[in-house]
Amino acid sequence: MRATRRFAGTLARATAASALLLGSIAIAAAPANATSASGLANGYVGVTQSIAVTDFCPSGNVQLQATVNGSVITSPAASSDGNGNATILWTPASVGSVTNAQVQSSLIGSPCGTIPLPNVAISQVGTNSVLSAPNSVTVGVATQITVTVQSQSRSAYAPTGSVVVKDANGATIQTMGLTPNAGGGSSYAYWRWTPTTSGSFTFQSTYSGDSNALASTSAQDVVIATTSGVPIALSLPPTMTVGVPTTLQANVYPANVQGSVGFTLNGAPISASIPIVNGVAKYQWTPTVAGNVTIGANYTTNGGGTGSTSNPVTIIAGPVSTDVITLTQPGFGTWAPNGTYPVSNGTTINFTASTLSGAAVTLSETGPCQVSGLTLVVDASNATCNLTASSPGGNGYAPTKYGYTVSTGLGQQTAVLAAPQSGPVNVGKTLTMESAQQGDTNAGQNIVWRITKGKGKICTLGFPSSGAVTLKIKKRGQCNVRGDAPGVPNVWAPYVVTRSYRGK
Repeated sequence: MRATRRFAGTLARATAASALLLGSIAIAAAPANATSASGLANGYVGVTQSIAVTDFCPSGNVQLQATVNGSVITSPAASSDGNGNATILWTPASVGSVTNAQVQSSLIGSPCGTIPLPNVAISQVGTNSVLSAPNSVTVGVATQITVTVQSQSRSAYAPTGSVVVKDANGATIQTMGLTPNAGGGSSYAYWRWTPTTSGSFTFQSTYSGDSNALASTSAQDVVIATTSGVPIALSLPPTMTVGVPTTLQANVYPANVQGSVGFTLNGAPISASIPIVNGVAKYQWTPTVAGNVTIGANYTTNGGGTGSTSNPVTIIAGPVSTDVITLTQPGFGTWAPNGTYPVSNGTTINFTASTLSGAAVTLSETGPCQVSGLTLVVDASNATCNLTASSPGGNGYAPTKYGYTVSTGLGQQTAVLAAPQSGPVNVGKTLTMESAQQGDTNAGQNIVWRITKGKGKICTLGFPSSGAVTLKIKKRGQCNVRGDAPGVPNVWAPYVVTRSYRGK
């Protein structure tokens, strides 16, 4: 009667990919009893295969061995189950081809049978790369960032080689060699990163692969660095002054988060919910009591995230320094407080402004002039505009306001003309003083031309049907020409343009 017997053992790793062969695994009985073996197939480095041997050596205590190219690699020797069945477990250690493999059974050295196995190929195993870092870290504090490269398909192979870590712009941050993890199947590398500024930092690792494992790239991992170690940080002056407005600012990361921030003094609310705009929430607050206090900020995102931070602040009683405003007109200079400045109608001035406190300057005006931001537009004449520059103060400086008087005069008309600049002109040449599309000033007044010297003999004006105005130089000598446009009462001064040509 045929007995069924499974054969168990462990086939260890082969060391040379070019010489990878499954060799004789011996079981004792008559050669005819060794019926079949199956399970060897194309596979991957480090992935264990199970080779089943059936119907051989119907009785007896069978000792089994496996060899590759004559070298014993099964340790210890495997035994059958006594019923004619055995299983061989084999874990390939490197890439290569398995050819002329066979299972041979023996009973204490007496051959029982030989079964050939198919030719197969062992390929590189796939990998997964994972970069691990805390979600939030503290500026100036070293933080460990770890890269793990894991073999796929439950492979026991520990990848070798190196990993490269890059930032969101593709710049290399770190290159590290891999160290095998205990138990096999994965390797790791790490470094300690110290952020120097607050912000969002993106890391991604790439494993280059080796002869037995394929390359892989991790997903991007975003790390938020703040002075508090949580995704919110306060930007505050270390010292504040009673009665001086101060801007409290909270930065929430990442910058595209949506939600709101509430500010606190010693844990008690001092503001309503301030919307987060581009990662920033601001609130202007005026201290009322001197002393050492704690300013805090709590945030809530629309997605349900929360967090808080706080900073110690010293509030002093004074004395308070008054802020100083510097208001400058480009091309002219700095306007003095309480000064009077004549400005023609139609003039636009784009001021620049600064303060000792660092606060922004705002302009306001009473009168016929117009103000937008730091721009003054004078659109009246023979009038007075009262300009005021204001600073809210802060950082130890009290608020202040400076006043200026703008005396608006008649506007100075301008015109774009074709008339060449004064100078010598060849006799017989005709000059264009104004083209058909010209002839009016910026106030809409028509220019009238006349010859003031050399009329008729030296030069003559022409008025073609196109609407242009020309001047012909007829003879040698001096020709003076003048163009006039009337003024607009109480708004624009008269306009005058002159040219002097010498015929040659």
